[in-house]
Amino acid sequence: MTEKNTEQEIATILAAHLKKQAQVQIGGLGTFSVAHQKQEQHQEKDGRIVMKPPADIIVFTPEK
Repeated sequence: MTEKNTEQEIATILAAHLKKQAQVQIGGLGTFSVAHQKQEQHQEKDGRIVMKPPADIIVFTPEK
């Protein structure tokens, strides 16, 4: 298996687990998890109200 194939396999495994909202811990590196950000709105200086849609983001916590 080449380095590029290995990287692709790791990315595929990470994506599959994170889509299920599961944490992925890699020893010696850290933990990947998914955090949900709620919808937000704020008012611009000109009076317009801007909406930020909800989103799931990937969070990485390095191992100590």
